[in-house]
Amino acid sequence: MALPRKRRPGFILLFGSRNIISDENTPPVQTTCPRCGQPAQIVGRTYRTWFTIFFLPVFPMSGSRRFSQCSLCHAQFPVPVEDLRRGLANNEQQQNQQAITLYNSLRASPANSITLNQLMLMYASMNEYAQAISAANDFPEALAASEQCMSTLGRVYLANEQRPQAIEWFDKALARNSSLGEAHYYKAVAHLTNTPPDYGAAVASARQARNANFANADALLREAETKDRGE
Repeated sequence: MALPRKRRPGFILLFGSRNIISDENTPPVQTTCPRCGQPAQIVGRTYRTWFTIFFLPVFPMSGSRRFSQCSLCHAQFPVPVEDLRRGLANNEQQQNQQAITLYNSLRASPANSITLNQLMLMYASMNEYAQAISAANDFPEALAASEQCMSTLGRVYLANEQRPQAIEWFDKALARNSSLGEAHYYKAVAHLTNTPPDYGAAVASARQARNANFANADALLREAETKDRGE
């Protein structure tokens, strides 16, 4: 009778590849993330593809590749952080030149509300809130003639965390145009984030913004009502 063969224990070799990410020793860029839209640090990072055995890296299969990543939402962008920094610097230089052009245009036509509004929005996009406020003070005739300029100035004060001043300018804008949804909406935001917050006033302003069909007013109203009920 033939003896049964002994089975040798099996051996499975697990191999594959994976990317290993490392931080770069470069200063981050402080800007607004293109993905989440929030002020954040964009940091430089690198990755290489490694051959792995039992999930352990053995040797690299590719060269080091650079990218940048948002520190908040972790969105990744296929550009080195230095390229991003240079691009932002060039864009800032262009914006500064455009701001100078707009300011000179206002000096020639100090009652031009459209140009003043564009100038304030440009300064705000550069986080130059003091410059936007200064421009409004320099051209009071243009400011006084436009509820849109007043509302934009209120938004500038709100972004600069000067909420009482923001509410004051939203009220001035609404005195000229009571159906201006933008002013109602951001006035609600100012009341909601003030210290201390005024939830009742926030609810009233958010409801007016909703009546004016302003974007996202429904969500803001729900938030204000929830906080006003103490939930």
